Amino acid sequence: MAQEGMKSVSGPRRNIRLLKANYIKEFVLLGQAEDPLDPMKCYVDLNTLQSREESAIRQAEMDAERIGVGVTAQAQSIFDALSKTLPVRWDKTVIVVMNEVRVGSPYLPESVVGGTPAANERVRKVLELERKRLQGRGGSQ
Repeated sequence: MAQEGMKSVSGPRRNIRLLKANYIKEFVLLGQAEDPLDPMKCYVDLNTLQSREESAIRQAEMDAERIGVGVTAQAQSIFDALSKTLPVRWDKTVIVVMNEVRVGSPYLPESVVGGTPAANERVRKVLELERKRLQGRGGSQ
């Protein structure tokens, strides 16, 4: 357990972090401190904890939506590259860009359909560049 002390307007506050023992390489005892879990001196802000939990769950759900199910690593790389500059989402194994352009397997520029001609061309260009980058680092088409 690691304790971090903080001073605040409402009195001293502490963050207590629980660590897995196998992550600790060594430790040095600096001195004896008060018991950080003394119920008479310990205050747990349940509202803050609940808010942090809800925020972490929302973030995990958003991260999970960005992972394609049943797609290749190459398809995921293409999705990730498109997501850097354009709003994208998965619709099963099809990448949907800007809610109008669709890119299906095998995720080639010829696989781009829908949307305005300008949007379509922009997606094709990013797709071509990403496929060249993947090919350059040993990925296959």
